Amino acid sequence: MALGATLASEEIFRGFWSRDRSRAFFHGHSYTANPIACSAALANLRIFDEEPVAERIAAQARLHAAELERFSRIRGRPVATRRTGTIAAIEIPRGDAGYLSRLGRRLSRFYLSRSVLLRPLGNVVYLIAPYCSTPKEIRHAYDAIEESLDLA
Repeated sequence: MALGATLASEEIFRGFWSRDRSRAFFHGHSYTANPIACSAALANLRIFDEEPVAERIAAQARLHAAELERFSRIRGRPVATRRTGTIAAIEIPRGDAGYLSRLGRRLSRFYLSRSVLLRPLGNVVYLIAPYCSTPKEIRHAYDAIEESLDLA
């Protein structure tokens, strides 16, 4: 359930603070203060308090790092990878590279045929698995990404 928030530094906040409505920061989110989203957020906070979530996230980050290693061993295919925490990106070599690459739509259809829901941005595939994903599910996604290299 989506729950939106806008955060700003004190300096930015002060730049908009005024009784003059023309200086208002007219920004909001579709789900601001949605009671269902707030309830889901509170339930998630309880889970973070009661379960070893940080350890699970750290283990998932290690799994992403290990799985990305396979792309450094693919011969004849210079595949660029990057990762921060549990967010991984694999850039599939392609002549029309970039977010507008026509490869993106083909990749999306391919991943769905492999029961993997990914949204490539052109020739760049981002893997941001939910924290509840199992190692088996994450490995399955990486298997599909590796297989999709043949589409480029």
